[in-house]
Amino acid sequence: MRILTWNINGVRATKAPLKQVLDSLDADIVCLQETKVTRDQLDEASAIVEGYSSYFSFSRARSGYSGVATYCKDGAMPIKAEEGLTGLLTNQREADIIGYYGDQTMFTEEELRSLDKEGRAVITQHAICETNGKECLLAVINVYCPRADPEKEERKDFKLRFYRLLQARAQALLQAGSHVIVLGDVNTSHRPIDHCDPDDDIEYFSENPGRKWLDQFLFDPHQTEDSGGTLNPNNQSDASSGQLDTSLNSGIQNASEKEPTGGHFVDAFRFFHPTQRSAFTCWSTVTGARQTNYGTRIDYIFANRDFLNQFQDCTIMPEVEGSDHCPVRGELACTVVPAVKCPALCSKYMPEFAGKQQKLSVFFTRVKKGEVGEEKSSQDSVSTSQSSYDGHSESETCSQQSSSQLWESNSIKSEGSSVMSTTKQSQSRTSMKRTASDPAGRNVKKQKTDQGKQGTLLSFFGKKTKVETGDRRKANMSDIPKENPEADVKEDAVHDNAISNQSVNSSNTTVDSDDSKAKGSKDAENGKSTAETKPKQNQAAFWKTVLKGPPPPPPCKGHKEPCVLRTVKKQGPNFGKQFYVCARPQGHASNPEARCDHFQWVSRGKDKL
Repeated sequence: MRILTWNINGVRATKAPLKQVLDSLDADIVCLQETKVTRDQLDEASAIVEGYSSYFSFSRARSGYSGVATYCKDGAMPIKAEEGLTGLLTNQREADIIGYYGDQTMFTEEELRSLDKEGRAVITQHAICETNGKECLLAVINVYCPRADPEKEERKDFKLRFYRLLQARAQALLQAGSHVIVLGDVNTSHRPIDHCDPDDDIEYFSENPGRKWLDQFLFDPHQTEDSGGTLNPNNQSDASSGQLDTSLNSGIQNASEKEPTGGHFVDAFRFFHPTQRSAFTCWSTVTGARQTNYGTRIDYIFANRDFLNQFQDCTIMPEVEGSDHCPVRGELACTVVPAVKCPALCSKYMPEFAGKQQKLSVFFTRVKKGEVGEEKSSQDSVSTSQSSYDGHSESETCSQQSSSQLWESNSIKSEGSSVMSTTKQSQSRTSMKRTASDPAGRNVKKQKTDQGKQGTLLSFFGKKTKVETGDRRKANMSDIPKENPEADVKEDAVHDNAISNQSVNSSNTTVDSDDSKAKGSKDAENGKSTAETKPKQNQAAFWKTVLKGPPPPPPCKGHKEPCVLRTVKKQGPNFGKQFYVCARPQGHASNPEARCDHFQWVSRGKDKL
């Protein structure tokens, strides 16, 4: 079994089709964060992917903001799925709800709704079979934790409250007897080894409230009780080859036998790679920090301590591009027992994707006799039952209906023939008068007959072929009564020949005149272009002397290379001001290939230090 987490930075912004992206990740359960899609923006290509079932949580606060989604292969279909951490977003049956929300007395109902309305969590519950053959439950909590904006104090408190709510729900599921995996974008780097440049103020680094929460949420089997936050040298090893070191096995075994000194969860990546440096999952795209690997590790896979023995490895995948984050994948020895049916939260059950909507063209097509729906069959059954109840057999009823219909059709035909005969007589008299007095009367009559024939509504939505138009014209012409058809044909032929001869002559003269005009225009254009070339060149040179454009960027102090122009976008006294910095990507100060510390303000079009 493989499980993966990735902050995709927009599920609709992938360059390749989503199915191709999911298949390339090679995981049974794919948890995506920051989908940036709300319910009204979700399209069918993102909601329904062949071979997968998807479960979304949408932001109810802002459009195109936050959001998470979990895609499960058909072989890893969950038995239950739920949106949010509080249970206030569930409108499903009680049998489809995972439940176990923990102690929520520390939160008000309004606060619980505000913590869940940004679409930051989806929980799927799976039936698994461990390596020892034991069947149990596994809850996968896909989270996108908030970012603490340093300019907004309320967002710092919001982030810490979300952490506490997440911990309460995870521990409640553990106490209910289910294994738990918490994975996603936690938005906090835990240790100094997880940060690109923590050396500025190491004491302040550990005092961060988010890191303090991680200290009590996680248990590190590589640390001793008196280590003071440093790794135990006896257990410093790297199991990147996929084989567990004996010290790691003994460490987690002894930790499970003793009373827990830390949290209930373990960082799976640090369990297998405790000393690996420069293992980052997020980089700044503005400064190009990914080129120098100047980032942070804020994407995690946390597993409860009793379930960690099912993990075989946990790796970071920086080679996967397409976002400012990279995926983290965990490999487990256990297998998933797929559910028979998708949970109610599955996106394929949404009304807009459930196949209940019909196309507009359906309402303009004729229903054939063999395609009558249930309504007509029910009506037929009612009519037959009523006829049998009246004491008539089915054959008698049919015979009576056929005889009555035959009598009515004969009467209608007789009445229709008399009406048609009188109509034809009146039409012939009118056409004789118009033919004698007005030769254009035939065309007017043709227009009236064409207007009298009403087509079906479907004819306006399809293309007409030449054959159809010719047949229709013949049919319309055949309905027009003529006094002398042979004379009309001769007159039309003579008239058409005259028009064709006249058009040929006019076309010949037109071609000759066009050729002469073309030659004259080319000569005029050549003369005009040579006459106007020099004034235009003089004007361009004049404006180049007046409008010189922005000055060239100055060279940086470290590399003597042209700088790049930046603009301050942060609100404050310098908002909107421009400055020059080194054009190289951001990196550590010890990296000679990284950006130097050159900085220069730009003021009123002149460079100013």
